Amino acid sequence: MITNSSLSGGDKPKIKGTSRYLEFQTLNAFTQDTFGGNPAVIVFLQDMLPDDVLKKINDQFNQPIVVYVSPPKPGSTAYGLRWFTPSNEVNICGHGTLAAAEAIFRRIDPAEDITTLEFHSKSGRLTAQRVPDKIRIELPAGTTVPASAEETRVIEDVFSRALGKSGAGASVIRYAGFGGPGFNNYLLVEVDVAELATWQPKVQHFAELAPRTQVLVVTSASRKEGIAYETRLFAPVIGLPEDHVCGSAQCLNGPYWARKAEAQRAADGLASGNYANGRPQHAKAVSRRGGDLWVRYFADIQRIQLDGNVKVVSTGTLDLTDVIA
Repeated sequence: MITNSSLSGGDKPKIKGTSRYLEFQTLNAFTQDTFGGNPAVIVFLQDMLPDDVLKKINDQFNQPIVVYVSPPKPGSTAYGLRWFTPSNEVNICGHGTLAAAEAIFRRIDPAEDITTLEFHSKSGRLTAQRVPDKIRIELPAGTTVPASAEETRVIEDVFSRALGKSGAGASVIRYAGFGGPGFNNYLLVEVDVAELATWQPKVQHFAELAPRTQVLVVTSASRKEGIAYETRLFAPVIGLPEDHVCGSAQCLNGPYWARKAEAQRAADGLASGNYANGRPQHAKAVSRRGGDLWVRYFADIQRIQLDGNVKVVSTGTLDLTDVIA
């Protein structure tokens, strides 16, 4: 049990009308390892708490993401989801959604035979499904707008400083594109094969891309058998120097690599490989903790499906008796 008397914030009056004890689970998304993947804390609410309390709970856990799950409203089957990084609330989090789905499925009586969940969030309606040995979530697909020549030079300069090598940015960047609607603060950058996993960047330099870019998705083709592409994500502006395995990044990566795969097949004189119609691509997050993702892109409905394993690490109860009357 976690007890934190500082949550009460001094002499503030206690909150009334909600549970004093909140169940939580800590899970690692996109892995089967206790020390791999991307950690997420899932906190189950009975009633929504004030934002200042949610942020204090965030501080208590100090994890890449804390997901607050509220129960379905009367007449609805959709759970509410809110995602908080160490510094602020975000509109979407793929690994947090995957972990939340696993946590909810673990609480449901198996006799109910429920295999699909629905969520409402700031990013609209989301779904999750239990598939053999994995969780599958559905997220909106994103688009990118290629950076101009001037914008690309700025990005190359930032990469050169981050990598500590003069001219390194120009030598490794193959494509740079800004996220479209729903991903306006994202930047997708493809770099040369075999560079990405060995990077040890000075992450603070990526903050120089703000305010336009707050989330930097870096990706490359993979030389590993059966792996379509590799990926890393840096977001120092929002309190995440590096996100171990990012689900929402695949909203851009998935469509991008699907289009590249189809273009390559066309150039080789081959028929479509159905990469824009749900053919899975195995992606590898090559951060220190690492993780595996299976991405399907559906161009006709502009959605992606994201499959991954989830490892439960701990469970417990958050004691808010000093906050809630």
